[in-house]
Amino acid sequence: MTEKPSTRDRIVAAGRKAMLEQGYDGTGIGPLLASVAVPKGSFYHFFASKQDFAGAVLASYAGQYRRQRQELFADASLSPLTRIVRHLEQVERDSMAEADVAGCLYGVLAQAAPALDDGLRDQLAAVFASWEQDLAALIAEAQNAGEVDPALDPVEMAAHIIDTYEGAVIRARAGDGPAAFARLRKFALALLRGGTRAEGA
Repeated sequence: MTEKPSTRDRIVAAGRKAMLEQGYDGTGIGPLLASVAVPKGSFYHFFASKQDFAGAVLASYAGQYRRQRQELFADASLSPLTRIVRHLEQVERDSMAEADVAGCLYGVLAQAAPALDDGLRDQLAAVFASWEQDLAALIAEAQNAGEVDPALDPVEMAAHIIDTYEGAVIRARAGDGPAAFARLRKFALALLRGGTRAEGA
């Protein structure tokens, strides 16, 4: 039997969708709570402020995608470069499926960063760093397997892919849709391969 989500979990799930669609500044607590039939007093029972709430939404979002990423990256039945390709395909699917428009919560909060407190900015920097470290380790593994240009710096390449992904989300939201992610995959793989030829990716 599936356990019924708690009130807190329902508020966090509604906040995740609202922020992805409307941005941090565009997400109003009143309409959000009305959408899940939760009184305003319940919100402040769980969260001290909107930024505290955003931190909880970010923690839930980042935790889910890190678990998903780590499971894929550890799949030794696939070559390292194939795992990178699958990751790029997965983040596209996730970005397009999470809400009515393409979105990434990291990018949403990054756009609001100047108005956020130090704690939330630090939390956001940490989730970007975690993604970068995981991806850099997989790029280094692909280099050791002879699938990726050995001259590349894995950390810088991971950062570049993440930066390009965030830009692709913006272009997808602006009307480019899947074409933005197709360009990301095409040019990321060209850079990764350099002069090498990888099979099965």
